[in-house]
Amino acid sequence: MTGWEGFGEGLAEQLSTLASGSVLIIREKGPEGRFVQFLQTDAKLEAELVGDHYLDPAARAGESGSRLIAEAGWQPSEDTVSSHNWETWLGWPSPSGDYRRLARMAVTGLRDGLRITGPETLLYEAWERGNRPLRLPLLGLAAKP
Repeated sequence: MTGWEGFGEGLAEQLSTLASGSVLIIREKGPEGRFVQFLQTDAKLEAELVGDHYLDPAARAGESGSRLIAEAGWQPSEDTVSSHNWETWLGWPSPSGDYRRLARMAVTGLRDGLRITGPETLLYEAWERGNRPLRLPLLGLAAKP
């Protein structure tokens, strides 16, 4: 993988291939808990970026990071009782440009908003209906052990 740009390209491609019922979680390897996750349903691809509510103070986006996340297109969750994450979604299926835009949003959220240094610090976990693990090699990330 070649940094954030290569990760974003691989993410866009992998998102476009997810079948209904698939889940993808991309998170830091360490204890900070910063993540982005995707759920493919029959009608849409839902995406969430972790919000500050769930993070230790040092790992939070804060005001400036939150501004960058919002400018990238993420929306605060409408369900502020059970979720404090950022969210967005795409209709399914969507044109390839929409997957690229969503991947750029994920990169901006992780890199600029949450200040994650590089995709080499990330790993992924993915499964499909029936909890069957998914291999997603285009991400260029290690799978969660």
